[in-house]
Amino acid sequence: MPDTTIRQLRSFDQHQIENHFQRLNTENLISRFSGEVSHKHVQTYVSKILSNDAYVYGAFPDGELRGLGELRRIADSSPVAYEAALTVEPDWQHRGVGDALLSRLITAARNRGIRELHMLCLASNQRMQSLARKHEAELRTMPGQVEATLTTPWPSPLSLTEEIAGECDALVRAILHWPAQSKDFTSKPKA
Repeated sequence: MPDTTIRQLRSFDQHQIENHFQRLNTENLISRFSGEVSHKHVQTYVSKILSNDAYVYGAFPDGELRGLGELRRIADSSPVAYEAALTVEPDWQHRGVGDALLSRLITAARNRGIRELHMLCLASNQRMQSLARKHEAELRTMPGQVEATLTTPWPSPLSLTEEIAGECDALVRAILHWPAQSKDFTSKPKA
């Protein structure tokens, strides 16, 4: 797997999020939304993806957003539970990007006291099921879908440090790879 930077996404990442979803193919979108959805539905979803009830993380294996992971609270769940969802662009699948994203989501959930994560996928989505099993999820088959349930351990000083270090590393990488500004500040102004 390439050296993938994973960091929490913010409002200034909205354009990259939109570009990421535009690069997903029909199969990716069907897998993400558990069925066919219209282009308008995807646009509406993406415009609200960074809402206050979600934690959204991005994977940047080549400096561009290539994978996205979401933690979103399941309404009226008792005890409180969250849904985890992933998208990885076709050219970046089978390279560990999804695994790295899910690991970060699990750490983020753990550090926020979220004890239960659920993932829904189509019964045909063997990759997601394998990924869930790798992270010791309990799988339950339903008509046409599989639900994976992960129970996270309690936060620890190590898990907190791991998340903080990951975000600091991502910030440094983002600064070092920030796109060049249109104005070169080292040149002298023209007379």
